[in-house]
Amino acid sequence: MTLTPPHTFLSICRRNPFVRRLTITDKSGNPLPDQTPAEGKYLLIASVHLPPTMEEPGWFQTYSSWDIITTVDHENYCITWTSIALPKFLLRADRWQSLSVVDGKTKYETTEVFGGIVAHLVKFFMHQKLALGFNALAEGLKKQAEKL
Repeated sequence: MTLTPPHTFLSICRRNPFVRRLTITDKSGNPLPDQTPAEGKYLLIASVHLPPTMEEPGWFQTYSSWDIITTVDHENYCITWTSIALPKFLLRADRWQSLSVVDGKTKYETTEVFGGIVAHLVKFFMHQKLALGFNALAEGLKKQAEKL
């Protein structure tokens, strides 16, 4: 498979059961005409389905995140962002996603690190759902990539 640039990667991620919509916005949350990710642009991730589903989620199973893109590395096929919805002492979430080629196959890696007071609640109440979501995201990405 040929590695996909980050802007196309984000389009693929929209069609998975975990993250259903990604929108590049201005600081006020208004969608930008240019949806190409770039450092310093804002990212609205909504809706996030926990547990992951392509169907309409039930009550308290849809979440969102507002983030700022911190890295777009086209050469190394990596994108990172950090949450900005809450003060960092309450909750900070940093997300890394990357694509690489290992033994002739594409490898997708994602990591999210939580910090702040609320991070303990996220771990206690959401850890398993988030793990299911990240696995669903990877499987959805794999299915889309195999169609290319």
